[in-house]
Amino acid sequence: MGKTDRGEHPLMFDDYVVQQVDPNWLQERVKPKRHIGLTPELCILCRACEDVCPWECIYMMSPSIIQDADSPELVTLASQSHAVFIIDDNECTRCAICVERCPSDALWLGRVEA
Repeated sequence: MGKTDRGEHPLMFDDYVVQQVDPNWLQERVKPKRHIGLTPELCILCRACEDVCPWECIYMMSPSIIQDADSPELVTLASQSHAVFIIDDNECTRCAICVERCPSDALWLGRVEA
């Protein structure tokens, strides 16, 4: 994941329980069958998405929160990142305000495949 131009890392949270979203669960929800995606290489860690979210469900978190993940690929990816981008799918309405606000076009709105 990216970092600020000056090489600084913004305050990251580490007090959150992270769970992978089951696509079947997401399909059964009343919410739109969409998801917010992230292109990590474009992220500048400005945290504008966190700031603008009306539901306060977007978090930039310390990679250490997933150090015990079941997926070795996820653990490797987190160990190479400066932050982990988390969206609480229980709260997110897919309003896409964060997508519109992102200054580097790192966020995008996608469809959940059946």
